[in-house]
Amino acid sequence: MGIYTVLGDADLAAALQKWGLPPPDRVLPEPKGVMNTNYHVWSGGRRFFLRVSEGKSAAELAFEVAVLRYLAEARFPVPVLVPAEGGAAAAEVAGRPALLFGYAAGEELSAVDVTPDACRRVGEQLARLHDLAAGFPAEQANPYGLERVRAWFADLGDGRGDAEVAAALPLFRDELARAAGLPGAPRGLVHGDLFRDNVLWIGGRVAAVLDWEMACTDAFALDVGVALCAWCWADRAFDGERAAALLAGYRGKRRVEPETLAALAPWARFAALRFAVSRVHGYAWASVGADRLVKKDWRRYRDRLAALRAMGDEGFAALVKL
Repeated sequence: MGIYTVLGDADLAAALQKWGLPPPDRVLPEPKGVMNTNYHVWSGGRRFFLRVSEGKSAAELAFEVAVLRYLAEARFPVPVLVPAEGGAAAAEVAGRPALLFGYAAGEELSAVDVTPDACRRVGEQLARLHDLAAGFPAEQANPYGLERVRAWFADLGDGRGDAEVAAALPLFRDELARAAGLPGAPRGLVHGDLFRDNVLWIGGRVAAVLDWEMACTDAFALDVGVALCAWCWADRAFDGERAAALLAGYRGKRRVEPETLAALAPWARFAALRFAVSRVHGYAWASVGADRLVKKDWRRYRDRLAALRAMGDEGFAALVKL
């Protein structure tokens, strides 16, 4: 969520008018991430989150809106989508479609505050989402699946003079070849990006699950793999207690298909590969300055991938106590 479309005071006032709101009293750009332009805005005594879509197709945006509305109706903790005037979900801002969300209360956990109990609760939320997937009729192929990862990898070339990237290319290339044989597994609605900064907490309770831009139809094992990589890594290694707690929370809230459990290890490796390669592509070589994009270290996911490969499928099963 970098700042790619810079909006001045007049631009923001004109934008908020499309939601029937007065000019903002306060504005705070949100330079995290890589997919959209985002602003926290305060208007009319309330706080909102304005997201300007950068390059998302109309169909992809419509799918995300459908996901948010479906999950809100099911009382899953998603941020409230504020309708524009006339009831439309989106409005045009600076020539791009934009969504406005109500402020979601809660705080994200810092890396040092992640506990096994927090991981268990994350697993429970994933289980509930995947159970709700059965009632969601819309489908959308994963726009960040294997073909996109292949394209990102091809764009890395020989590392573009970056010695660390060049050294990681054989690891990425080999895992990309293995990913061509990812096992089939039960599929449905997945979040696709369940990182620490996408979950807000009030006390020990999950208050909101944010950032549904990557929501799509894919293997449930991918979602669990992403979460394991994001929540269960500490001190340069996977934390077995956290990993076992996350999977126990997931299995405790839904009847998990044997095929999903069997597919977890390769899909977790693919998740690590996907974020390592995308972070080189989107952050390490980004043309946007640090004042407009908080860059994320791709090497963290290189290390997760290397660790998953080193432990193998049997080591992975022991890690998560399958």
